[in-house]
Amino acid sequence: MLAPQDHLAIEQLIQRHAWLIDHGEANKVGELFTEGGALHGIGPDKVGRAAITEWGRQRAAMSERCSRHVQSNILIEAVAPDAARGWLMLTLYRHDGPGEGSATPLLIAEYADRYAREPDGTWLFAERRLTILFGTA
Repeated sequence: MLAPQDHLAIEQLIQRHAWLIDHGEANKVGELFTEGGALHGIGPDKVGRAAITEWGRQRAAMSERCSRHVQSNILIEAVAPDAARGWLMLTLYRHDGPGEGSATPLLIAEYADRYAREPDGTWLFAERRLTILFGTA
């Protein structure tokens, strides 16, 4: 079982990931991953902090894109003293260009995550795997 402070730290990690993307700072997303971390399901797989950082740099450059990640049903469980796994639902709203976007979600997806505690006690993503469940086909 995770200690309450570890559970809170992982939830903050999850929310920080979404906040950075939604507020034009996706170039910092790589900092939330372990050196060998992986991000799957958002375009081509990105393996390693450098690849994730580059994806974030490209995403941050999309200044005309507005998104909001609404995350719910967060479940986190320990698998070892310095490792945990988790799942959450994502409802994504996105709009490209000026003006208001639609209040209809672009997609509903599920993240399956693996988390690792660094030697300094910081929790990072070891892996994020996004699976789209409902889209606007």
